[in-house]
Amino acid sequence: MQEEYTNVIALTDTEGAETEFEVLDIVPYQGGEYAVLLPVDDDSDDVEAVILEVLPAAEDAEEDMLQGVEDEALLDAVFSLFMERNNEEFQFEQ
Repeated sequence: MQEEYTNVIALTDTEGAETEFEVLDIVPYQGGEYAVLLPVDDDSDDVEAVILEVLPAAEDAEEDMLQGVEDEALLDAVFSLFMERNNEEFQFEQ
């Protein structure tokens, strides 16, 4: 049985490969916003959430941009805040 996903977006990496993600939450943190995403087609037993920074769209662009975050402390802080906001709904290993 296939799961139903809501809020699904398709992202293209630098090599042109497209992957679909479900947007679990947009977390505001220290003046920025961070998208917490879950890969839709990941069949592994150890699925990891992906956290990307939301960059506002430029005046001539229609969509916001998402950018990777390399700061481990920032990722941990955003994920902790995500878990506080959604502790009843999601169960992830930290």
